[in-house]
Amino acid sequence: MTDLLRRCFMSISLSRLRVEGQDAATFLQGQITADIHHLNFIVPCQTDERTTGLAALCNRQGRVITLFWIIKTDNGFHLLLPAALAEKVAQYLKIFIFRAKVTLTIEDVTESDLTTLPSELIIPWITEGNSEAYVPQMLSLDILGAISFKKGCYTGQEIVARMQYLGKHKRRLALIEVSSQDALAINGKLITTAEKDAGEIVYFEGNKALVVLRLSERNEPLTLMDHLEVSVTLRHIWHDENETDTLDSNDESSE
Repeated sequence: MTDLLRRCFMSISLSRLRVEGQDAATFLQGQITADIHHLNFIVPCQTDERTTGLAALCNRQGRVITLFWIIKTDNGFHLLLPAALAEKVAQYLKIFIFRAKVTLTIEDVTESDLTTLPSELIIPWITEGNSEAYVPQMLSLDILGAISFKKGCYTGQEIVARMQYLGKHKRRLALIEVSSQDALAINGKLITTAEKDAGEIVYFEGNKALVVLRLSERNEPLTLMDHLEVSVTLRHIWHDENETDTLDSNDESSE
């Protein structure tokens, strides 16, 4: 699994959003899914104190606007995110600054920034095409260590918490490999060979893709809508082993 994931998804263009100021930590704590004081990620940290981690920024409906790879610095935080979303995200965050002593600056990423990314990169980067499409659990962010359920409120927190405590997730992040990379596209539909909806593509590189997969279809033969000749191999699912396929659809109105 490690060899398959190693630097699989690194071609995306990233920007750095610098969040600094006396109130930077407090400000971010009220906006992101992670605990800014205890950053986390599924890949173990090599140092005693973790200074990097994964987090999501959600809208009021609990949908993920973007993911951040967060780097703690002496003056605040560097937030790595897809370059195409940087301006949108900066403008969105400015709405919540009010009187907080916080500055936001968009910059190019540096080599130093990129070295903090884990070698087994399993970040389902959200792009312009699917921003605000998924709740965090659909992207398995709880499994990846990008959500704290012990911290206080943040934008979209009520929806995210409700989904978690119901504990019935029909869709999860998965890694697939396809026989023809030309068939892959953001938001491309994953279907069973019986043409049942099985999910959609979040992000891809080469012939591998991260998808939001319907767990009920994980054991079925899969292909791509409009490319029925393409074979799909399911490589991994990030989910809780206790999750079942037989869920009441009324329990997940957010999905």
